[in-house]
Amino acid sequence: MSDNKPGDNQQDPLLSNKIAAAALAALLLIFGLPQLAKAIFGGGHHGGDDELHLAYCCVELETTTAAGGGEEAPYDLGTMMAEANVTAGERGAALCISCHTLVRGGANGTGPNLWGVIGRDVASVPGFNYTGALAALEGEWTYERMDAYLANSQEYVPGGAMVQRIGRDNKRAELLAFLGSLSDNPVPFPAPLVIEAATEGEALIESAAETLDEGVQAIEAVVDDAVETATDGDN
Repeated sequence: MSDNKPGDNQQDPLLSNKIAAAALAALLLIFGLPQLAKAIFGGGHHGGDDELHLAYCCVELETTTAAGGGEEAPYDLGTMMAEANVTAGERGAALCISCHTLVRGGANGTGPNLWGVIGRDVASVPGFNYTGALAALEGEWTYERMDAYLANSQEYVPGGAMVQRIGRDNKRAELLAFLGSLSDNPVPFPAPLVIEAATEGEALIESAAETLDEGVQAIEAVVDDAVETATDGDN
């Protein structure tokens, strides 16, 4: 005669479903996380290399097309200025002194005095009669804005008085490095793109780590609930 009492074999009717859900969640964690990691950090088919590589998504960089059809490296003013020769920039500034003075407190000429030009407001030198086109350009002179201005002044400020085109990127970087030195408190050069990209990559890694941690905690909760239910059903 069986000693089992009525109700001993009663279990949660959803127990099998919960266990299956927990198992499925665990499988998704095991097989899905590597794919998610590859999507976030890069990797994949690189000659059989399974090492994770940081991928930078959705960051638009200006590039130019080489004559052979390939793409050149993105224009990186920060790196170019970090490598620029200030002395060469001072020699290059010889083209400026016909219109500008370069010393502190220098008089205005055909153009305004350039001491402290990087970091000061556009069209702000007292006593100089700026064109309406330049006066309408709000903000301050940053390295990036001055770079565009020197590359093609009439394109950057149509109708301005200055007519200047310095097509070679390294020559502009040298001149900008020299102009930036004309200050009692020089403005730091722009950060190289590599450093900026690394900072964005660190933010992506931190965000991904938080997301993965939340996913693991959720799966652990499901598994714990299923195990607890199974244990209660056996008692």
